[in-house]
Amino acid sequence: MTAGDRPEVLESSPASLSQARRIHAACERFETAWRAGGCPRIEEELQRIPESEQAVLLTELLPLELELRQGRGESVAAIEYRKRFPRFTRLVDDVFGKANTDRRGATVTQRVRAEVDSGQNQEATIFAAPNSTAQSGGARPLIGAFGDYELLEEIARGGMGVVYKARQKSLKRLVALKMILSGEFASPSEMERFHLEAELAANLDHPHIVPIYEVGEHQGRHYFTMKLVEGSSLSRQIFRFCEDPYAAARLLATVARAVDHAHRQGFLHCDLKPANILLDAKDQPHVTDFGLARRVEEVSHLTVSGAIMGTPSYMAPEQASGLRRELTPAADVYGLGAILYELLTDGPPFRASTVMETVVLVLEREPPPPSQVRPGVPPGLEKICLRCLEKAPRDRYASAAELADNLERFLRGEDVDGNGVWQGLRRWTRREPELVSRLGGLGLIAALTQFNYHNTERPILAVHAMVMATLALWAVASAVYQMLLRRGFQSETVHLIWAATDITLVTVLLKVLDALQSTLLVGYPLLIAASGLWSRTRLVWFTTVLAEIGYLLLFLDHWHNPGWASSRAQYPNIFMAALAVTGFVVARQVKRMWALSHYYEHRPMT
Repeated sequence: MTAGDRPEVLESSPASLSQARRIHAACERFETAWRAGGCPRIEEELQRIPESEQAVLLTELLPLELELRQGRGESVAAIEYRKRFPRFTRLVDDVFGKANTDRRGATVTQRVRAEVDSGQNQEATIFAAPNSTAQSGGARPLIGAFGDYELLEEIARGGMGVVYKARQKSLKRLVALKMILSGEFASPSEMERFHLEAELAANLDHPHIVPIYEVGEHQGRHYFTMKLVEGSSLSRQIFRFCEDPYAAARLLATVARAVDHAHRQGFLHCDLKPANILLDAKDQPHVTDFGLARRVEEVSHLTVSGAIMGTPSYMAPEQASGLRRELTPAADVYGLGAILYELLTDGPPFRASTVMETVVLVLEREPPPPSQVRPGVPPGLEKICLRCLEKAPRDRYASAAELADNLERFLRGEDVDGNGVWQGLRRWTRREPELVSRLGGLGLIAALTQFNYHNTERPILAVHAMVMATLALWAVASAVYQMLLRRGFQSETVHLIWAATDITLVTVLLKVLDALQSTLLVGYPLLIAASGLWSRTRLVWFTTVLAEIGYLLLFLDHWHNPGWASSRAQYPNIFMAALAVTGFVVARQVKRMWALSHYYEHRPMT
């Protein structure tokens, strides 16, 4: 398709870097929401940006939605989209026509999928898919003469850089040429980071690290050239390795050796992910994109302490917390483990609908074991993967070389260095904290109830049996709800039913124990606070209302007791007000987290 075939798109092409970034962020947000199980609408994304940019965004989102819908087995038709977007009927026809007739090149959707990893500050991937055609929503590609090079086609684009397939005239060779996306308008920090990437990569001489050829400047545009890897990024080949875990182990062992070489030269990569590993025609991996790399012994002044730099789904907890001063080679070992996890399960360890949600998961939760996500994963390989993903750096492999050694032992059929029962129990507590907290609390209450029963002068067996049965029912119900969540049932519905069950059983226990005036009433505010762990304001208020209702029912039941009703020690209105305040505070904190999430999702990239 030529430029003249699409006047609607060119008419509204982004005229600035900020506009291009808005388009890029919208594509990331849209695909992340889809893959999180939602059904976002293109119309909502179009309403978020100026009208002059809507045609460009639609050019990106429409092919993406078509591929996602077809992946779900849905049928799509051009007439449906003509009705949805009457202002852009020609654009719709162009997209459908290209999808049906142009089979030689990579579509816009393929490029977006390769680049979107739910993160910020992403770099361009350096690969050349055969006969690929890149048509980004950013600035127009520079095709033609460029100093000693002839730019043939744009092959990749990220948050800061753009990569071209180019021919070096003097040496008559094909190369990948990378330049800053903003060109001559690049800020000093962008320039410094760009040159730092070139400097770091140029110091690494390894057959599985993409080498740098030349660093230069032409007409105000700074660039560097590197080896052109004819093939595609690993992000486009994940499905192949999901079917063959042994091939995944061999691939990652090779990548780990290359990363270890960088570590021994004093460099950390800090952004290892499938999009930054290129596969050549012989399926050999090549590590690229050192845009976030840093020297082990130095603190990069390009990053402010507390800033989140990297791709959240693949970054180590210490990196997700913004503490780049504390990064060690263990951070890259985590990144390698995240890549292995995706090769085994067809998805990263953590991915939520927003950046901040993903960061919270990285910091606090454990991913499901690969064998739970995709049955058939070899136990030894699962042990290696989970050890790489340990929260504490000291619990991971000491180096990328040690990781490679274990992968090679696995491939030879030998025992691998895994973790014991204690580490497995610790992962479980992080993976399912809601269930663990309930089972732990119920177990403690059961033990104390048994102790009190044996140390009471006149214990009532019927009451004791009722309390223990209620606690057992609560534990079983919690395990069932966690199993439903693990199997992918509607999380919102399960959470609401779980919260209702908690409040109901607390109310039953208070009724059985006749404990309306006891300290056991603390169970209501504790459950309201616990509901905040699910990070849903609606769920917090739902739990609060149920707690109010449960307490009110107990109060009305006791109101018929004349002795209790005359007591001035009980002020139900104060307690109900306290429950409401507790719900308000917890909901406010959850809302604040979502506000921060929105900020980090849409803040300008630096």
